[in-house]
Amino acid sequence: MAQTGRLGPGAGVTVVDAGRGSLLADLRELWGCRELLWFLAWRDLRVRYRQTLLGAGWALLEPLLSVLLFTLLFNRLAGIQSGSVPYPLYCCAGLVLWTFFGRALRSNAVSLVANAGLLTKVYFPRLVLPLSGQLATLVDLGCGLMLYLVFLACYGVWPGPALLTMPVWAGLAAVNALGVGLMLAAINVRYRDVSQAVPFITQLWMFASPVAYPLTAVPVAWHRLYLLNPMVGVMEGMRWALLPDYSLDPALLVPSLVIGLLLLAIGLAWFHHTERHFADII
Repeated sequence: MAQTGRLGPGAGVTVVDAGRGSLLADLRELWGCRELLWFLAWRDLRVRYRQTLLGAGWALLEPLLSVLLFTLLFNRLAGIQSGSVPYPLYCCAGLVLWTFFGRALRSNAVSLVANAGLLTKVYFPRLVLPLSGQLATLVDLGCGLMLYLVFLACYGVWPGPALLTMPVWAGLAAVNALGVGLMLAAINVRYRDVSQAVPFITQLWMFASPVAYPLTAVPVAWHRLYLLNPMVGVMEGMRWALLPDYSLDPALLVPSLVIGLLLLAIGLAWFHHTERHFADII
């Protein structure tokens, strides 16, 4: 928390202390640093793709290879079907969102440790670091949508008016990634094991979500427990937006929305509670 005081006549100074300000004050301060937020997001993009042969093409290659692999394993070998929708198109619609979510979660979790030098030398709202990383992952979402358009053209189909709801599902995925990512980022400052566990957690979460298989493949007896995963309703909503003639059960949206917002509230509260110790521990 930054405060302005006077040490002598006409001497204005800025005092940075570890006082416990309100979360609302921190959010107002974050808005005042929005230019820094955009700058760091642009820096993350440049660092990620600098000195690479494919550049942003890696954001296309990952979901493309995943679609090919899942089609071979789940559709051809395991015999999992996706109803009237071709399986590669069904799988790509899920991976478009999951690639964005997974990279946003990983970026959030390591954002503080990856910027340790900046964190210990300059005062700014600490929320800027995870948010800038999450903004940079919007490029992955854009590249995934480009790949999906190619798949649509190959199959000669086009989504209906539900396509206009796509930002809603992308926003809910971002809320989940930010809520969980803020908690992991705060823990990772003290216990660096988190950064090693995040890829494993993300992979497990993917297989616990209807990315490579339809919701109908989950036994009915497991549905109540399965719907506690907030990404289930988000994935189904995204498919409803992207796939033609795809049906969506509105009841799936309630647990996804409630649990997603709860995760965000817990993540923000935990991050706010621990942030004054980040520079001392990191």
